[in-house]
Amino acid sequence: MTNKIEVAVSSIRLEENSETPIMILSDPVTNKVLPIWIGTIEAVSIAYAQEGILHERPQTHDLLIDIIESLNAVLKEVSITNIRNKTYYADLILRTINGDISLSARPSDAIALALRSEAPITVNRDVFEANSIDIISDKTEDIEEFKEFIDNITPDDFL
Repeated sequence: MTNKIEVAVSSIRLEENSETPIMILSDPVTNKVLPIWIGTIEAVSIAYAQEGILHERPQTHDLLIDIIESLNAVLKEVSITNIRNKTYYADLILRTINGDISLSARPSDAIALALRSEAPITVNRDVFEANSIDIISDKTEDIEEFKEFIDNITPDDFL
């Protein structure tokens, strides 16, 4: 078992009180999500990448991808590695002609790059499990039990 979980950016939401953007990373296997509060500029950049919006002149994250590619490197992976004092830390893993290198980055910037280059996004398993939320639980068993109850109920059961 690897110590990383591959996730996807499921959405960007706004926190109700402060209207601060929250990036929601989801694990399709467990149906758990990891919310990460991010800046507005980064939220817009991530949304542009998700929608495939390109600008006439490269935006900062597009420029960084161009630089990586012009140096004959590839963004191999983005990994959220740690959380300290409520701040997440991430690494860009670049494959270069001299081998893989790791660069520290803010998760929102790293994910904006990952979406543009189709690199996988991973989260350290311990970080994910300690900070994720189970918002979509599998209710199949409950639904089946309810259907069975409905199929077998009679008016006498209410007397």
